[in-house]
Amino acid sequence: MRRPLLFALLLVAVAIPMTAQQYKDTEDTPKDTVIKRDETVKPDSRYANMPDEAVPYRRFTKPYYDWFVREDTLEYHGAADKRPDGNPAQLNEIAIGFMSPIENNPESIFGIPELHGAQLALEQANARGGYKGKPYALKIHNESALWGASSAELVKMLFNENCWAMLGCVDGQNCHISLRVSLKLEVPIIDVGTTDPTVTETRIPWLLHDFPDDRQQGYTLADYVFKALRLKRIAVLRTQTRYARIGVAKFNDEARRMGRQPVLEVKFERGDKDFTHQLQMLRDAKVEGIVLWGEATEAGLILKQMRQMGMKQPVFGSSRLAHSPLLEVAGPAAEGLVVTAALDPTRKDPKWQAFRDAYRQKFNEEPIDYAAYAYDGMNLLIASINKAGLNRGRIMDALRDYQMKTYQGVAGTIYFDHTLNNLAPVNLARVKDGKFEYWLAPRQHGHEGDKTGVRD
Repeated sequence: MRRPLLFALLLVAVAIPMTAQQYKDTEDTPKDTVIKRDETVKPDSRYANMPDEAVPYRRFTKPYYDWFVREDTLEYHGAADKRPDGNPAQLNEIAIGFMSPIENNPESIFGIPELHGAQLALEQANARGGYKGKPYALKIHNESALWGASSAELVKMLFNENCWAMLGCVDGQNCHISLRVSLKLEVPIIDVGTTDPTVTETRIPWLLHDFPDDRQQGYTLADYVFKALRLKRIAVLRTQTRYARIGVAKFNDEARRMGRQPVLEVKFERGDKDFTHQLQMLRDAKVEGIVLWGEATEAGLILKQMRQMGMKQPVFGSSRLAHSPLLEVAGPAAEGLVVTAALDPTRKDPKWQAFRDAYRQKFNEEPIDYAAYAYDGMNLLIASINKAGLNRGRIMDALRDYQMKTYQGVAGTIYFDHTLNNLAPVNLARVKDGKFEYWLAPRQHGHEGDKTGVRD
């Protein structure tokens, strides 16, 4: 009789949840990794500037621990700063690695502007004297569209070219791979184009990211669609790419927590021309609006075909749609489209105006968001090298000093959180009279039934 009784007591013990203090006192749990259940998290300490609706289980309980909101999130205990410094007297140049899609890749339309922005920043730095009289030099590597092909590029930068850091990235998976390599090589990475928010969630302390990510874009779109416009029945149309899959997941997660789970998600391949089947599915679902996550050219075709089919639903999209190819392809069918935008090119900020003029003069084209964030990222890196010297560990230490601080760049205000990710509010852009008009998108703080709106 004792064995069944003992077994029953064990079952009861397992079924009773541990208290916060009991959880904290378990031997395999670090003493400083659990907060007490009755502690309240300050609104400004929420990870990723998370709105109320995005907080998991907020109606039921408070978390034992909040990730990514502590000063030691990227704390580093290695010895990279103890390695010998580079001696400028023995160097002909100060090499900086660059990796983005520049050829044989459909995303080169973003990678080439990134390259131009980085080149302009280095040219201006060299005009100021470089580093102790030695010129900065960019070592250019192509970000391949093949999964994993970028894994050796950072190795080449370090051992073949003596690069002090790497700047670039557009594709999230390639950036993840480079980041894993940097964990071993201890080389700073400045990510200036990836929208994948999971890159900084690795807690690998060798990366700074300045481009607005999918989490910020998804929160902003959900806020606008469900709070400002009060739409309820939404569908999603997206490409079969990691870029769209990750971005839509962040939007869907916020929509679900707001009680507005999209009723349908339809996919298409990058490069498709005919979207009749997908649009018929959306029309039959009788949705009130469509969230479109993909590339500008395909989005332009989708808008044209939608309107030709008599579909009048409003369309919303991600920042890659806020570019001129969409307007050129869609024509009048783009009217009313609202998208997130990583940059407002119409603003009169002197820094932006000076950058745009210099960029136009050098490259004979208008700078896009990827060029601006690459320019800002390169200037952040150059400032860190000037401060820390030629030591990769101390360069990254200087970059970590930007935690919870703002940087005023040509792209606008950048605010870095404890993961060194940019949390600044993103813009919204509406197509009106064949042009994008922009406004900053502060999030609505009222509940769904509140009479809230955004500035037109």
